[in-house]
Amino acid sequence: MTTVGRPAPAARPSTTGRGGRRRAEIAEAAAAILREEGPAGVSHRTVARRVGCSLSLTTYYFENLDELLGEAGRINIGLWASRAEAVAEAVEGAPPPTGRDEITALILRACLPEGDALLGHYLQLIASAGAAPVTSAYRTGRDRLNGAVARVLRQLEIDCPPELVIAVVDGAAVTALSEGRDVRRTAERLLQHVL
Repeated sequence: MTTVGRPAPAARPSTTGRGGRRRAEIAEAAAAILREEGPAGVSHRTVARRVGCSLSLTTYYFENLDELLGEAGRINIGLWASRAEAVAEAVEGAPPPTGRDEITALILRACLPEGDALLGHYLQLIASAGAAPVTSAYRTGRDRLNGAVARVLRQLEIDCPPELVIAVVDGAAVTALSEGRDVRRTAERLLQHVL
């Protein structure tokens, strides 16, 4: 049905089968670029180049850049929540650790990206403040991340809000990065003071 004076909305591309896989591949590439370069690095053109497909294919699956950025943001917050959920599952299936170092190591595993991608992670988080679709996706997915970190804290018998723990880790990371210090050691030391 069309409204007088307005064209009928275009049919959305298939999200199942081969079309769904291609759309997911494009979204995953956008999410990777977002993690590496921030929202400014994501465009239909850069994503098409990363995937090795035509520019028209990216615009077929994602009508505009906001839609593409929003999906990239949902993928990224999902990755971070999945990491924390994996830590929660591991601690829920084992006897609770008793040593301070082991406890803070588990919390850091739940809150920090693996490897050396820390600078890029925090740069893109800050840069995302100027991209409404990304901030909306991160805000919406935050409950899942908080829930996973809360599970870790509960198993470790730590009575502290997950938002506070994440804020301490993030603050320690930004401080350490800006001062050329080791992020994990700095976060570990601050966590031990707080917890």
